[in-house]
Amino acid sequence: MLHARDARAAVRAARRVHPLQADAAVVCWDLDNTLVNSGLLLHGGRSLEEAVVEAEPMANMLAFYESLREQLPGARHVFLSARPRSMRAVTLTWLERHELAHDADTVWFVPSAGAKPKVWATLARLAPLVIVDDLTYDHESDRPSVYHDLVESARETATVYVGVDEITRMTSDPELGAAIVAETIRRLTPAPAPPSG
Repeated sequence: MLHARDARAAVRAARRVHPLQADAAVVCWDLDNTLVNSGLLLHGGRSLEEAVVEAEPMANMLAFYESLREQLPGARHVFLSARPRSMRAVTLTWLERHELAHDADTVWFVPSAGAKPKVWATLARLAPLVIVDDLTYDHESDRPSVYHDLVESARETATVYVGVDEITRMTSDPELGAAIVAETIRRLTPAPAPPSG
């Protein structure tokens, strides 16, 4: 019951989100293994509770975050994570420590990754949606698995989906982030109307 309540709360919060400018986008960021390198610590035997506090940012992902914020000045950035609600305080502290701009009411928790599509669908009805989410699990193993059904849902829902392949490549290639930002802006920019006449 508590888990269902958390999922409904995230959807209700998503309904209240609006871009800062008309026709601007909403960018929905995942935390673990997208911005936060918690999977590395989980693979090393640390508990989730330790990993979310101690993890460093994913390589080059904070620069990607800042570049998207700069290049999409009217966009609203939100964070959606399948973390327990009990981790809210340490999550907010991590975001502040790494200077990721946020409002407390735009950091949402759902009980599982499977609850994310309802939040994405709500956001996509409000504005063009960019999803940045690795959508992987089982980071304790040598090879994490991908939620293929959720990847498909993200691709169908978002105007732009940045997934595990792009995130992995960005962590080793700092130049790739700029290319993904440029492609994101291109895809969010409406095509000019054909000339009349």
